Amino acid sequence: MKQIITQHGWGLNKYFWDDYKVDFLNNNWHWQDNERGYFSKNNYQAKWIKSESKKEIRMTLCHSFGFHLMQKNILKEATHIVLINSFNNFLPLSNKRNFILRSLKRMETKIIKDEPKDMLKEFIHRSFMPNHMNNSFKNIFYKSLESLNKTLLLSDLKQLYINRDFPVSLRKDCKIIFIKSENDLILDNESNNNFLDSLNKKLDRKPILIKLAQQGHCLKNLNLYEILLNTLND
Repeated sequence: MKQIITQHGWGLNKYFWDDYKVDFLNNNWHWQDNERGYFSKNNYQAKWIKSESKKEIRMTLCHSFGFHLMQKNILKEATHIVLINSFNNFLPLSNKRNFILRSLKRMETKIIKDEPKDMLKEFIHRSFMPNHMNNSFKNIFYKSLESLNKTLLLSDLKQLYINRDFPVSLRKDCKIIFIKSENDLILDNESNNNFLDSLNKKLDRKPILIKLAQQGHCLKNLNLYEILLNTLND
């Protein structure tokens, strides 16, 4: 059995994955989306479907902060973990740290002052650069802003300030695919590289690094199925 559980990042929802899931569903994958609930009170956490198959694939797709939102037991039982523009610590250690921290504080202030909609629109716009936001996702996203869960949005934003130790224990034979956009305007390159370095040092099985040109923090016009299929066949 081939199954996937996804986790979107901060300020997004499960519809982020809609363009990617079609190819997987057409190739007999079972797909489930976690929903954090930034735009509704309906959060959802998927569970692995039990299977007796000896060639079972349990793959997680985590975007950005989604790695920290994904349930630890789901990660522990995954045979494959795909990390898309992800991090352990969002804030870098270099002198850029204070600049990024001030940006986060400005976002925090806009949520507290009840001005989150324009801030989120700008954030998502920058997340897709150098590409434009997908129209179908844009329509859903803008409509979702009307039912914003500001309390959750704020509390999760504050999680980005935290310095974390190396994350949860993973299966020793787990295959990690580390996808890195080369034009990411949201995640600092140092923070992304530090996470990759930690994975390389801590894990017996080194991550597979995939660099994507002309892609931003959120991916667009990409056949994720083909990219990942190549790693499964390695």
